[in-house]
Amino acid sequence: MQKVMKKLYAIIATVALFGTASAQQVTPCDELFISEYVEGSRNNKALEIYNPTNRTIDLKDYRVTRWQNGSATWSNQYSDVLSGTIGPNETKVLVIDKRDTTQTGLDTPVVAELRNKGDLFLSPVYEVSYSMYFNGDDAMSLDRYYADFTTWVTVDIMGKIGERPPFGGWSDSFPYNNGLGKWYTANHTLVRKREVLTGIDTIAPIRRGVAETAPQAANPDFFNPSEEWILYPIDFFDSLGTHDCGCLTLSKEELETSISVYPNPVNDILMVRAHSKISNVTMMDLKGMYINVPVSYGISGENVKISTEELNPGMWILNVQLENGSVITRKIQK
Repeated sequence: MQKVMKKLYAIIATVALFGTASAQQVTPCDELFISEYVEGSRNNKALEIYNPTNRTIDLKDYRVTRWQNGSATWSNQYSDVLSGTIGPNETKVLVIDKRDTTQTGLDTPVVAELRNKGDLFLSPVYEVSYSMYFNGDDAMSLDRYYADFTTWVTVDIMGKIGERPPFGGWSDSFPYNNGLGKWYTANHTLVRKREVLTGIDTIAPIRRGVAETAPQAANPDFFNPSEEWILYPIDFFDSLGTHDCGCLTLSKEELETSISVYPNPVNDILMVRAHSKISNVTMMDLKGMYINVPVSYGISGENVKISTEELNPGMWILNVQLENGSVITRKIQK
């Protein structure tokens, strides 16, 4: 499902109560995502990461993962953790670490034009990690570490994890994995469309036994690359290093009055994330009676953890007051 601008305004404008489900819409312009994908000749492999937010983000809490040949079971060799920081509306270009110009064969160096675009060089030794050795039939993900849950979760997916298109890549012809239509993910550069404001449309809670933990990207039923990506020829590198995103046209007010609440339905812990500081949160029942619940505020003030362990099963009303005076209401199912 393509993420278009009108979806953003629907999300931001929804301050009235709404029904709950196992998967929820994500807050637009609130998380890093993959903005460009280079599957070129030989070792010319790159990903561009874009920061659509208004804050500088520490990349040590992020990694890229290659889901090799349709695998859906993670292995340490699949991922490389990033480093440094990424500022608001900035990009980071990740390139496979093949820079030795004396090498040949499997270690053939990345061409100079792509090397000069790189900010981070990953996967120098295949036997240690091979996140950047991807081919057109490998799903790629951007993952974030959630310290509150001591786990990595996927925040963007390129392709479909657990699926390997038998003809070398995903195409624009349904069901997008049978080799028909125009191939996208093999031997091409792909650039995320301007109207894409977030890496994924929905999140769903990870479940461990009966406990719900961090939000997880919802793996698509089908991956149609033509919905969100613009197709360019093989070894096209001109657009690396900058990204045109619709988040830049949103007003400060629109960004600062949007929040994410997850998981919903909830068991023991409810998380709230906002673009501005949260000054107060309250919980009440459907009769309007306020209920005391333990609340922990994050260091930045933009994240809140609410203990719902003592709440009885049923519907509850969450009120989130932001520092800018906005009050946002959500209906929570326990």
